[in-house]
Amino acid sequence: MRIKVMVLALFGVMASWQASAGEAATETAATANPAGALERVVISGDKLKRTENDSSASVGARNRRQIAESGITTVEDVAAQMANVGTAEGLSIRGVNALGPTGGGGRTITLVMDGVAQDGYGQSINSLSVWDADRVEVLRGPQSTNQGRNSLAGAVVLKTRDPSDMPDFSYRLSAGNQNSRRMALAGGGAMVDQVLAGRVSFEQRRRDGDVNNPSRNDPRFNHDDGHTLRAKLRVTPYGERYQALLTLVDAKQRLGSDSVEAVARPISARQNLSNEARNSDNHTRSAALEQSFKVGGADVTLLSTYSHNLFSRVQDYDATELKQGYRTGENVDRQFSQEARANFETALFGLPLKGVAGLYYLNANYSADDMFTVPLSYVLGLTGQCPVQAACDTAYGAEFVNRGNLEGHNTKTRAAFAELDYVIDRLTVTAGVRFDAERQTRVLTGATNGTSPLARMVVGQLIAGGIFSADGMQNLQTDNSVWLPKLGLRYALVPGWVAGLTAQRGYRTGGVDYSYQRGSNAFGPEFTKNYEASLKGVLDNGMMLALNAYRVNWTDQQVNVGRGSLDTFFVNAGSSRLQGLEAELRGKVLAQLELFGAVGVARSRFIDFVSPQGDFTGKQFARSPRQTVSAGFSWTPGRWLLNGNVVQTGGTYTGPDNVDRNDGHTILGGKAAYTLANGVSLFAFGSNLTDRRYITANYLTTVTDRHAVTLGSARQFGFGVQGKI
Repeated sequence: MRIKVMVLALFGVMASWQASAGEAATETAATANPAGALERVVISGDKLKRTENDSSASVGARNRRQIAESGITTVEDVAAQMANVGTAEGLSIRGVNALGPTGGGGRTITLVMDGVAQDGYGQSINSLSVWDADRVEVLRGPQSTNQGRNSLAGAVVLKTRDPSDMPDFSYRLSAGNQNSRRMALAGGGAMVDQVLAGRVSFEQRRRDGDVNNPSRNDPRFNHDDGHTLRAKLRVTPYGERYQALLTLVDAKQRLGSDSVEAVARPISARQNLSNEARNSDNHTRSAALEQSFKVGGADVTLLSTYSHNLFSRVQDYDATELKQGYRTGENVDRQFSQEARANFETALFGLPLKGVAGLYYLNANYSADDMFTVPLSYVLGLTGQCPVQAACDTAYGAEFVNRGNLEGHNTKTRAAFAELDYVIDRLTVTAGVRFDAERQTRVLTGATNGTSPLARMVVGQLIAGGIFSADGMQNLQTDNSVWLPKLGLRYALVPGWVAGLTAQRGYRTGGVDYSYQRGSNAFGPEFTKNYEASLKGVLDNGMMLALNAYRVNWTDQQVNVGRGSLDTFFVNAGSSRLQGLEAELRGKVLAQLELFGAVGVARSRFIDFVSPQGDFTGKQFARSPRQTVSAGFSWTPGRWLLNGNVVQTGGTYTGPDNVDRNDGHTILGGKAAYTLANGVSLFAFGSNLTDRRYITANYLTTVTDRHAVTLGSARQFGFGVQGKI
């Protein structure tokens, strides 16, 4: 069904609702709710501090209690239960992958933890723990006016618990299959009553994983080990007039490889045959200082953040038992940001006006030191110099090419933003704008050589013939500035029900890139025009219903027109269209029973995308699930807790040619717990309980006629104990 039909139907419902407003106004959802009035919560990712029902944005959220009852341990698993959110092939929102449909200058989805954007090599969604989390939100659709750069498709926001004067301590210990173990502690309280409070949380995890490597005799080839240490300090020397909140985080993740051999072994064996190590380490340290105080009737917030991320990896390039290439690398990024904003409420012509205005600055530095060793025959094949790959394998199979890259990248962003809500009786008019100015500079130094006289000779010929770019240093720079307007209307149909229309511009920053074949290249930002209709309210049984329908026109799209994996070359030459809808329903139908359900439909299509590899006009985005469905419950009879959830994700194409396709999958998870008289809780948990096997990615290796695939996580289950003091 076409989206415009759905939108007309949606507003038809609105019109009929308005016609019966006189009768419906006599009852509110709170009085009809047998489990109590629905909690009104301010959206953490909304700088105007709207509640969920007062915002026309499409928001999926889980609070502290809901996360704890579910047994979920990562932000990835929380987000997977939201409508139009995919996590199996990397995070995607509304069918747009976090790295873009074909790559590009930056992320399309921003991930924010306690005010710190996890850009660069910050914490990934699959490692971000929800232990001691207060709230997780997924904001669907462009957040460019609200969050700025790298949020064209949406944002994921994690807010952890702040310190309070009330002392508390909690713990959780668990163990399960795949030799998994988790230990978590959290606690805090007042250090100086009403003046100084602190909170510390810590989680340590270890898991062997579900992939075995017989070549290296390594049963932990897909290990997942790490920790998250967080400390918070809240200072309120003048009561509510001033607050400073300092958050310090140290997180480390050590990952193996989740790829498995797909030719020499059956996929079901979950074996990787790499003869070299294949793992990565990511160490993230961040600090955030949020100061809030009142000036002339406005609430002023100063947010200063700093993050330092160190990412290193060793990778068997061919992923087989043969010596056919490897890769090593170390990447460091450091980011400092400063935001100053003021929230205010006043009156204009006697009517309420609520607004926020602010300034933003970012200075991000990134450095990389990468080394590749790959077969010469592989390079010749990728550059089109091998009419018959088998002949090149025979002639050059024992010859290798070394490639070393040194890189420095600096990004400076300056922005000003404002957003207003103007209330005229039951109508609220929203207007917003953001101006972003960004400069990127990049210094690249490359050196390519062979490991033998023959290989060196061939590499020299490739460079001389212009097939390979010349070695040496390159200085690149690009400047972009953009205006991002937003306009919206919300109308209170009856108490508890709000309809809305929003139009806004989204963008993803441009950048400077490098092709091993064509050298340096600068490309500009890409833009979207987004139109959205919403309807939100509370049903008679107390459940909250949110409906959103959207349409997106994407222009100046950053598309890869490279001739192969050695020729990544982005230009602003594409356009596409997206449309879809989300429906989410959640709430307590009884005092002891809470339900949730979510349905997402996303349609993506390239309007114009022609590259040397083909004409992809009319094709669907890669890694873009067309539908997601989830449902679950949490039942707390007496001392028992029973929680279950099911998540279904549609199939996706692996590339823009829409030839190879990964099937959809349905995942079942849950938790059961019993609380003893002393407050200690014993629990059991599980994910992918039916042990559904599904492919999330597949790729060729440097060895002819061999390839590997990445599988979704196998069944996991375990037992544990938790409690509070």
